[in-house]
Amino acid sequence: MAVRVYGTLVGLYPREFRDDYGADMVQLVRDQFSDEPAWRVCGRAAIDLAITIPTQQMEARMNRTPSHFVPLIYTAAAAAGALFAIVGGTNVTMLVIGACIAVACGTMAGIAWRRSGPLHATTANNGWWKFVIAGPCIIAGVIVAAGLGVEAWFAGVVAVFFAFVLTGIGLLLGVAWLFSRRSPTLRT
Repeated sequence: MAVRVYGTLVGLYPREFRDDYGADMVQLVRDQFSDEPAWRVCGRAAIDLAITIPTQQMEARMNRTPSHFVPLIYTAAAAAGALFAIVGGTNVTMLVIGACIAVACGTMAGIAWRRSGPLHATTANNGWWKFVIAGPCIIAGVIVAAGLGVEAWFAGVVAVFFAFVLTGIGLLLGVAWLFSRRSPTLRT
């Protein structure tokens, strides 16, 4: 059953990637299940899918070298979780939820950064404005959801923290982009 679920999730890859590698990926997981414990294969496959599906989808749409978008998103989510835990203070539920988000997303960010390579001044700066715009859009979504009667206070607070962190990342990348355009020594 796990191989069938994995095969279904492979369907989330872009068509060209899926056509080239999909059958081999499913066969590899099938072979791994016969050689290794199921928990190890499932864990490794889940991490791989969580990182490579968004990356491959973006690469298929951008037709460029891999971006640092996925690691930045995981980093922002980890920072939002940490903020949630800090703001929660003595509220044990907020502390636990925030810590879990921070640890899980921080781990995924570390893995994603390791796979994407170092961040250069000109690499991620081309899309800095997307991060700046994403923050207010997420906050607007939280406001609209609250107005429609959605009662998810914890999720709303984490989403607002995530929005602030995304906007901060966008502003930092924007400043780096300005400096890289002015100073030839920062270009790599």
